[in-house]
Amino acid sequence: MSSFDSSFFSLLLAATEEPSAMWSLLTSTWLWTKVALGIGLVIFVHELGHFLAAKLFGVKCEKFYIGFDVPIQIGPIKFPRTLGKFTYGETEYGIGIIPLGGYVKMLGQDDDPRKAEEEAKRIRLAQEAGDDNVGPPALDPRSYPAKTVWQRMIIISAGVVMNVITGVLFAAIAYFYGVPYTPAIVGGVTPGGPAWQAGIEPGGQVVSVADLPDDDQLHFNEMKLAIMTEGMDTPEEPIDVRLSYGSETRDYQLTPQSHPLEPSLRLIGIHGPTGTKLTQKLFAMPNSSAAKVLTDDDSEAEIIAFNGKSLDESALMPITPVLSEIVSSPSEPIEMTLVTSAGDQRKITLAPQPEKDFGLRFAVGEITALIKGGPAEKAGMKVGDTIVAVDGDQDLDAYSMLLRNWIPGTAVQLTVRRGTGTDAVEKTLSVVPTAAVQTKSPVSELGDTMGIQALGLAYAPTATVIALTGPDADQDVSLQSADGKSTSDGKSDSADEANSSSQTADAKATLKVGDVIREVRIRFPDANSRQSLADSLGEETIKLLTKGWELGPSMPLGVLMETIQVLPVGTEVIVTGTRPPEGDVVESTLLIRQSDRFWYDRGINFASVDAIQTADSFSGALALGWREGVRRLGNVGRFLGMLITGKVQPKFLGGPIRIAQMASYEAERGISAQLLFLTMLSMNLAILNFLPIPALDGGHMMFLIAEAIRGKRVDEALEMRLTFAGVLALLALMIFVFANDILHL
Repeated sequence: MSSFDSSFFSLLLAATEEPSAMWSLLTSTWLWTKVALGIGLVIFVHELGHFLAAKLFGVKCEKFYIGFDVPIQIGPIKFPRTLGKFTYGETEYGIGIIPLGGYVKMLGQDDDPRKAEEEAKRIRLAQEAGDDNVGPPALDPRSYPAKTVWQRMIIISAGVVMNVITGVLFAAIAYFYGVPYTPAIVGGVTPGGPAWQAGIEPGGQVVSVADLPDDDQLHFNEMKLAIMTEGMDTPEEPIDVRLSYGSETRDYQLTPQSHPLEPSLRLIGIHGPTGTKLTQKLFAMPNSSAAKVLTDDDSEAEIIAFNGKSLDESALMPITPVLSEIVSSPSEPIEMTLVTSAGDQRKITLAPQPEKDFGLRFAVGEITALIKGGPAEKAGMKVGDTIVAVDGDQDLDAYSMLLRNWIPGTAVQLTVRRGTGTDAVEKTLSVVPTAAVQTKSPVSELGDTMGIQALGLAYAPTATVIALTGPDADQDVSLQSADGKSTSDGKSDSADEANSSSQTADAKATLKVGDVIREVRIRFPDANSRQSLADSLGEETIKLLTKGWELGPSMPLGVLMETIQVLPVGTEVIVTGTRPPEGDVVESTLLIRQSDRFWYDRGINFASVDAIQTADSFSGALALGWREGVRRLGNVGRFLGMLITGKVQPKFLGGPIRIAQMASYEAERGISAQLLFLTMLSMNLAILNFLPIPALDGGHMMFLIAEAIRGKRVDEALEMRLTFAGVLALLALMIFVFANDILHL
């Protein structure tokens, strides 16, 4: 199985820090050693199950291998078959050169159909000279085929049983030790998403989702997995979600929406909780208000009060009022009291964050969603309407709506256009804003939807230019030169500002109202500006910004404007667009500048909420381990069922490379996380090995069941042909998952 990142912007702004080469090497070596030991342990216990069961019934085990010891030769170069081996008693133990599994070689049993006939001859005992018996030759009593059907069934199933048992034990040990997790608390909702439309508020505890039983310690990842699975299996059916807000329980039925970049993935739009501590790295975005007042000493500092009010530590998410204040009051300063990791207490003031743009305004798109029972829906607004005026003011754009101060209880007159072409009509609706709590950006994480919580409506921004702004447009704006000096009223003796004015004039000569932006590239004013941002965000991020991208599902307008906010004033934005109706290509080079508006984010980053679930006793740990094992078995079984019925695309199949990547990620998180991953891997191995495919344990069991029913063994030639077909199918599957892994690197 694979995992998916739902936020392009979070990837774009992922900070990197280069450790020393030696420390990096040692860390990586130890990490991959833990990964290898963990995966090897799961394979080992599976083969140990076969080995112990075989020994129990007196079967001679000739080899016990982790990995496969097959000969590999490329031209004149011949590779060793093993990484090491030794013989103890009658068994050869070793580690094969190909780390894709393991095997126990029992006398008279070989999964390679080419050796089946040779193996069958090897275990037949020679008849005594002059013996006139004409019955079948006797088999070596220590060979696998000489054992009864029920004994062979136990030997074959022992590997799967061991995986299930050890999988439960892995999870039990993890919970006894303490499992770190993110609680399933509603940290925020995606504008326009199912949870947003249902009016779900931040701060609620998700206690049940889909068919999961009520659990006041539900993990956020468990909730996500259940939603994703339900969305794939029954995409049109609503998902039951139960939340608790203190003593109050609320039940919802949410129909998941398709992920914009991966339609087969369906989501309900609930974000994880945000904590009161700043992140360790990138706690202040470059060129932001936060960056002006926070220092390196504030890494992981904790906010304890804002605007003279202490945070409610008893709340599930104490930071909620701070986040809501940042989003809903972009033009007001916010005073925060924080305690550094060294224990020092101090106050900072987050000034309003001036919006940055590059001299273009974009049209408001159609209404895409409404909050059920919200102000807009009550006023008669419908999905598909387009807002054309607010209180008679038609000078609107996609971001002016977001940055406007909506006063709760004070009605506003929204004029909307309903219908298209000659059938379009305009209606004026009286909408009364509410005092909504909004803890996340009003722009969805993928930048394709903008939501106004106070009005209860969401719309899609468009890339159509509706205005060009700047000094030459007679607007009172604050321009800032590349060195950070600013003036007002559009007048400056700075060469950079003169350049800004000429660039804007050039944009008016090239870009016009009605043009549609198609592609954007970033070019820094000088090497120092570029390097400064690279030091904060990483070189890979800068490459993403400068190589250019097309506006579309993977880079919508919302992501572009979020990106603009972290770039220094004076950075060039090379814009390519098309002009309807002929589609002529136009291009302009514009400069990033400060506008006369304030942004809804101030560049301060908080860490997510972390908790630790620890069993209160050994029996409690076993109970949690059993629950974890049963859930993982169910997940694997359901995924395979959806794969067979076509509800899951084959591209979601992961092979050894993706398994190693996941194992590495979990190993980095600690021993408990790695043990839970091994539980998942054990259950995967148990289910997959017991599929009724010849050459797998399940295929052997299928032959044994047939033998038990018929009273005699399945025809050896038929068994050999089916096994050969099974081997070919497994090789084809292996090639496919390897290719799949490589394509998704």
